[in-house]
Amino acid sequence: MREHPAPIPSERLRQHILTRISREERRRARIYVFASAATILLSIVGIVVSVQYMLQAMRLSSSSEYLSLILSDADIVFANWQVFALSLLESIPLLPILMSLIASFTLLVAIRTFANNLRTGLVPSFGN
Repeated sequence: MREHPAPIPSERLRQHILTRISREERRRARIYVFASAATILLSIVGIVVSVQYMLQAMRLSSSSEYLSLILSDADIVFANWQVFALSLLESIPLLPILMSLIASFTLLVAIRTFANNLRTGLVPSFGN
């Protein structure tokens, strides 16, 4: 059996394929830019709300009293550090802190996605 050489596509077909790929990449990047911009706005709102909730929960749980105890009577805190650490862990509002961390992480990921796709999505390339 003889092997036939692979057909060589025309330059016009090659250019058409590359143009189509570039157009699809720009379309995908544009979608990512707008989706990440919306995510940035929502995560900023989420950070504001979760930080307010965290501060309110810390006031209600008297976590600030532990800070004043550390600053005023540090030698007593160091002498009883295990009991102090356990009571501090019980009083820390974990859910609001977790919500703030998740909103902050979401903001950072959205900013990264926005920055990576901004140039590709909004600035047309010279070849097309």
